[in-house]
This record gives sequence, structure tokens and C-alpha cells, in this order.
Amino acid sequence: MRYVIGIDGGGTKTALKLADEEGNILLENEGGPCNINSMKEVYVKNMLKELIEDTLTKTCLKMEDIKALCIGTAGVDRPSDKKIIEKIIKNLGFNGKIIVTNDGEIALFGGTCEDEGVIVISGTGSICYGRNKKGEIKRAGGWGHIIGDEGSGYYIGINAINYIAKAYDGINEKTIMTDLILDYLKLQSPQDLIDYVYRSGAGKSEIAYLAILVDEAYKKGDFAAKKILLKAAFELFLCAKAVIYNLNLNDKNIKLAINGSVIVKNECVNREFKRLMNENLPFVEISNMKHDAAYGAVLMAIRQL
Repeated sequence: MRYVIGIDGGGTKTALKLADEEGNILLENEGGPCNINSMKEVYVKNMLKELIEDTLTKTCLKMEDIKALCIGTAGVDRPSDKKIIEKIIKNLGFNGKIIVTNDGEIALFGGTCEDEGVIVISGTGSICYGRNKKGEIKRAGGWGHIIGDEGSGYYIGINAINYIAKAYDGINEKTIMTDLILDYLKLQSPQDLIDYVYRSGAGKSEIAYLAILVDEAYKKGDFAAKKILLKAAFELFLCAKAVIYNLNLNDKNIKLAINGSVIVKNECVNREFKRLMNENLPFVEISNMKHDAAYGAVLMAIRQL
């Protein structure tokens, strides 16, 4: 029996799945973050070494039993970045087939289980990734929270803060988002948002969490909150549309998987995104991910056997 390993290297944790050549999962394991652009190479190397060795020990397998390994992680779109990851894996004593790709591609394979399709991810950040049967790849979004990440939790949270500031200045109408967010952050005045954003150490995850409060305001009938959420859905639609048209998939029956807390769990964003897609691209079949990204990496590894 031949075995494969699929790895989803995330910014906060790394998920590993070991499977046989039929795709049956024998073991799931977890390690620390895996991003060579935001942490030292030696850390990534040590984390992967411990994770893979622990997996082999638990399954009583040897390195030579693994015939293919696929790892998808953020920050490996450049050939030089891929070589770093390949070198790390080879230095662990692995001599099988190595596939290094970005996290979008393994999520696409896991989400659709197809050679051709699109995935839209919107959680803390956002990205759309697609592939056609020719093997052509296109992505939209994923520029990070400073440049882009439109339609993400961060986008919703920072737009809420912006609206609250303008409401305080008398530019915008009042919104119940003000009280909801100030109470949650334990702030006395909208002016305290300056310290929170610039000096408190709050990062993109903390601001992205505010999307939950925007949703709460929307459910209470707040017009400003609704406007922010509808705009987020529209931005995600634009990303999906760009990918679909650039891959010439606009007249085909294709699958589009959605993943991430915002596009999956936020009812307003989810409903509006689906409405826009059905109205403009009715041939696209939208569904939640069939499998996770680590399993997508397993599928890609099996294809190399």
C-alpha cells in the first residue's frame, strides 16, 4: 500500500492528513503556523519536522512509505518561495514526489473535488481562486488587509469603525453599531477608537471580529450595518466574477465552493452573494466546501502517484 501526506500550512496552525492511495484518512495531526514570509525558515523547518515525524510514529510508518506529499501554504506563489519549502521537506529525508502550492489551490481541490472550479474564501481576510481544465489558474483578492481583503471580516469591521467615526463627526446618520462596538471594546467615546486602532496593539483579527457586531446591528434593523454587509457581498461577487470570466468559465456549469466565517455564517452576506451570482452567473453551482484544504492537498498528492 502506498501512502500520501497532505498539509494545509496556515497562519495560525498547520493541519496534516495522512491517507492511503484510495484517499482513506489514517491520521489527522496539527502543528504550529507555517508561513515563510512572516516567520523564520528555521521555525517552519522544525515545526514540519516534528509534525511529520510525530505522524509517522503514530502510524508506525517510515518516511519511505510516503510516496507523495503536497503542502499548500500562504506566501509560496513565487518559485523561490516554493524552493525553500521543497528544500525543507527534502532535508527531512523525504525522497517521494513533492508538490508545493498556495493554500488557495488545495482549498479549491478540497472544496470542489474537481479539476475545474472556483472557491471564494472570506473569514478574517478574503480571496477567490479558480482553475479550469486546461490547468490555467486565476486568483482575485488576497492582497492583505492594508491593500485589499474586500468583503472580509476585517473589511466589515474597519468599515464599521469608519462609519462610526463619521457619524460622530455628523457626516453620517447615527447607528446602533456605535453602542454595540464601544460597549464590546469597553470604550467611552468614538474618539477612543483612535487609541484602540493605532495604539492598543489590536490587529486584523480583533478588528475582523467586529463583523459579528455589525451582523447583530443588521439583525436589529440598522441601515448602516446592512449597507456594509451588502457591500461586502458585492465585493466578493466581483472577485468571483473576475476569476470566472478570466478563466472563460462564465458559460459553463461549474462548482463554486465557499468557505470562511463571513461568507458561510453571515446570513446577509451569504444570501446577497448567492443572489448576485444566480442573477449574473446562473450556471454556477454554489455550495459549502465538500472537504477541507488538507484533504484537498491529499487529493493533489494522490494524483502524483
